[in-house]
Amino acid sequence: MLAEGVAPCKPRSARQRAQGPTSCRPPDGAIVCTNSRQEIGCDANPAPADTMDWHMNKHRTLFTGATILPMDGKSEDLAVGDLLVEDDLIAAIAPNLDIDDAQVIDASGTVLCPGFVDTHRHTWQTPLHGVRTDWNLLDYLTYIRGMYCICYEPEDAALANRVGALEALDSGITTLVDHSHLQLSEAHSDGLAEGIIDSGIRGIFCYGTYRNLAYKPGQDASDLPRLLGEVNGPLNEWHKKNATRIRDTYFADESARVRFGIASREFETLPESESMLEELRWSRTLRPARISIHVGMSSREPLNVVRELHEAGEIRPDLLFVHGNHLTDDELRMIIDGGASVSSAIEIEMTYGAYPVVNRFTRLGGQSSIGIDATIDFGGDMFGQMRALLNEWRLERSLQNPLKMTRKVHQKKVLEIATVRAAEAIGFGDLTGSLTVGKKADLLLLRTDALGLTPMWDPYAAVVNYGNPSLVDTVMVDGRIVKRNGKLVGIDWPALRDALERSRADIRRRFSLIPEQPIRERWAQGFRIEISD
Repeated sequence: MLAEGVAPCKPRSARQRAQGPTSCRPPDGAIVCTNSRQEIGCDANPAPADTMDWHMNKHRTLFTGATILPMDGKSEDLAVGDLLVEDDLIAAIAPNLDIDDAQVIDASGTVLCPGFVDTHRHTWQTPLHGVRTDWNLLDYLTYIRGMYCICYEPEDAALANRVGALEALDSGITTLVDHSHLQLSEAHSDGLAEGIIDSGIRGIFCYGTYRNLAYKPGQDASDLPRLLGEVNGPLNEWHKKNATRIRDTYFADESARVRFGIASREFETLPESESMLEELRWSRTLRPARISIHVGMSSREPLNVVRELHEAGEIRPDLLFVHGNHLTDDELRMIIDGGASVSSAIEIEMTYGAYPVVNRFTRLGGQSSIGIDATIDFGGDMFGQMRALLNEWRLERSLQNPLKMTRKVHQKKVLEIATVRAAEAIGFGDLTGSLTVGKKADLLLLRTDALGLTPMWDPYAAVVNYGNPSLVDTVMVDGRIVKRNGKLVGIDWPALRDALERSRADIRRRFSLIPEQPIRERWAQGFRIEISD
């Protein structure tokens, strides 16, 4: 979706895209487009000199006077300290660093901590913010997975993924696992991949192999029964070829900032395990950074995914199980024994009547993490997720023994799960998730001098209990400043906002042309959900 009178810049090669978040940016790093044409959302007006320096120079940046929370389990917190970034890496952390040739950011009055790691998000759903906030699980499956998803044109998909990733960056999320089950055509797939890469975020683009309904809004409704019958069919050859093409085009470098992954079909709705195992084994031929799998959202009949994978010896560290609300302790132990991890989306799971598994999985010794999932119900930041996790954790402990005054869970444990533990869960533990010398410079500054947060007593409480995106002053990814002084750098938000409004109008118009009832019945059958008035 381009603003009126705005044409797209010349596309960059996949290699160029992988090298950095340089939307319409010439080799010297200037923001202004080279040919007087502008990619939507790329600010055509030169940024102030200091802001442009922060964004473009990948040399030495010194943060001074911050309260530093390393989150590596080894280093002590610093009430006041400095952190040096050289190129894309953290070079030094100390109470006082004497550095001459560095750009200096005065971080006094802030908490400096690792960027958040969101391990599960359907980024393509960004244009659907607040579409309805009173749905149950069947409503979500019917309207989002069955209807709204087929209303996107390729330009809607590209815009959604770019803005969704920018929304994450704006709130301090520096790493994102995009469970992207909107692969409707090659053009959709290209737009989704480019949107994530061009945003500047770190992450894994998990190509969705789910067979979306091949129905065009306004098409003859008599075709629906046949098309709905194809949804649960085996993994088709088109997805195999397209996924391979996307990997080779955009993610050939397995050490790039954004890496290739797979988002599997809804295995729990399959009648038998053979096609699941076949897909999983094929997925691994593409060497994905992670394979993201929805499990335990509702009834597990007819297929118990975790048990079947365990018995086949296919649970390995490359699997990221998502949700798992209805898994038994035995099934959770199977995940742990295989070295895999679980991502919980606390707010949306509780909204849809499911109890988060993160506490139970952690208590059993598992590697837990949290994600946003869908921004149709809640904001796309980690602050709400962390508070929901903290309160759920404390409530569960209290319910176990209401009369025993046990020590409550501290905010530090929750922040660990949102940073270092999450990075480890997706195989990025050596790269990010903590402020450790030698790791990538993925970090955020949270202001603590604002009304409602001053005076600060506990920096962990400042982040977890009081934090919100408006307090995120600065965000750095891979040594590049992407947010400074409370604003995303090089982004023309009014243009993006207008494009989103037009995209929403187009999606809504197409949605009105789709018959609902047959789609609702199909999803209810697949997940064994009883339809009630």
